[in-house]
Amino acid sequence: MSTASRIESDLEQSVLSPKARFWLLTKKPFFLTLSGIVFLAVFLGLSGSVPYVPRAVLSITLAAIVLWVFEPIPFSMTAVIVLFALPVSGAASTDLVLSGFSSPAVFLIVAGMMIASAVQQTDLGKRLTYLLLYWFGEIKGGVLAGILLIPQIMAIFIPATAVRTAILLPIVYSVAEILGIKIGDVRSKQLMMAVAVGCTISGTAILPAAVGNVVTVDLANYYLKQHITYLDWLLLALPLWLLLIPVAWWILYRCFPVKEEAQKNLKEKVRGQIAELGPLTGKEKRLLLILTGVFVLWILEGVHGWPPVIPAFIGVVLIAWPGVRVAKWDSLLNINFSTLLLLGVTLSLGRVLSTSGAIGYLSKWLEHDWTRFLFSNPYLAVLMVIVLTQLIHKVTSNVSTSVIATVPVVIALASQGAHVSILLLVFVSGLTSLFGFLLVVETIPSVMVHGTGWVTQKDFLRCGIWLTLTTTALTFLMALTWWKWLGYMQ
Repeated sequence: MSTASRIESDLEQSVLSPKARFWLLTKKPFFLTLSGIVFLAVFLGLSGSVPYVPRAVLSITLAAIVLWVFEPIPFSMTAVIVLFALPVSGAASTDLVLSGFSSPAVFLIVAGMMIASAVQQTDLGKRLTYLLLYWFGEIKGGVLAGILLIPQIMAIFIPATAVRTAILLPIVYSVAEILGIKIGDVRSKQLMMAVAVGCTISGTAILPAAVGNVVTVDLANYYLKQHITYLDWLLLALPLWLLLIPVAWWILYRCFPVKEEAQKNLKEKVRGQIAELGPLTGKEKRLLLILTGVFVLWILEGVHGWPPVIPAFIGVVLIAWPGVRVAKWDSLLNINFSTLLLLGVTLSLGRVLSTSGAIGYLSKWLEHDWTRFLFSNPYLAVLMVIVLTQLIHKVTSNVSTSVIATVPVVIALASQGAHVSILLLVFVSGLTSLFGFLLVVETIPSVMVHGTGWVTQKDFLRCGIWLTLTTTALTFLMALTWWKWLGYMQ
């Protein structure tokens, strides 16, 4: 049962205190009212200095961000409100508001969900997990390492963070049962936090592996008229990704120290699990072949010129093709429509912010001597963007919202610097938006793991502070070394 469901159940059974019940009953109207107040404050407060269209766009955007942050209504419902509020207010045409849904980014996520659905219908995820646990399980800290590595490998073939988390969670339950781990044990917290952290960082270097990456690329293409390919993203982020895996292992190992004695018979028990799965089936072999082909086509984008969505859909069709069929076509169509609504609207909102002139006003408001100084130095600019993105992400509860709230600000600030690669700063902003470790609501894996009841917000803070500081330091290190060698730092 999810956290929300448990709270509602407690409310129905009247086990909460009167104050808690009052808060639960009034928080939704409170945040809905707050959103309205923000809209009016911005719209009326800017009436003397900003024309109607950019003023309306900024008002609707900030009101929507309030709803996305506090979630008095579902994310997708807020997205639909934005969808009709912009044209009804006259702030943007219907065509412009719907333009985000025509972006290749939306269809890449659709294809990714369909591929992930096919993988879920096989035992490939289980095989990978058990093999890694078999190899690493009896090594000191090996189980933790295995659970961190699994989503990294999955990310190459399964471009959906939520699906990777959903595949991994039952496996961790199985491992916990084998090791005799119970809820509340330090080791249970260590393993569950490994799921949250591992799935979060798994989207670092693989472009389709995180919605935030896809949104960032779309915004860079729209605002800067520059295209980031699959290989570009991989090249920029690969060293950081490779560093994050052992660093995350070390932080979790130190923050949740456990004794290793209970792992002595793990190898034998996992061997039994592998034996139960049997040899690779024909479907699994065909699926592996298709996924490998899709991956190769993604890497070769600079050769054939196809954006990632084309190889992804080729893979989807092959998965359900008669004679090859790994999964039935109808089963592949069971995708999360809520995510698509949120993605399409955030992409459209990025276009509206630019077309309406709101970004221009934002740039003027941010133009100060200190911002010009910071963004005249590429290294200070990178550090500024990392810190700014982390701060904005703390109040914008999902990655897509964080990207759409941060990238326009970064572009406005970066336009003041003469020696700064705006494309790199947009990339840094999108990348940093993935690294939400402090609060449960910052990433989908964290929300899903917290929903198990095995970890609390306090557990996220326990290791999240160190993970946040470390990702900040490592990203800045990339600017000092890797990105400088690639020619992005002048």
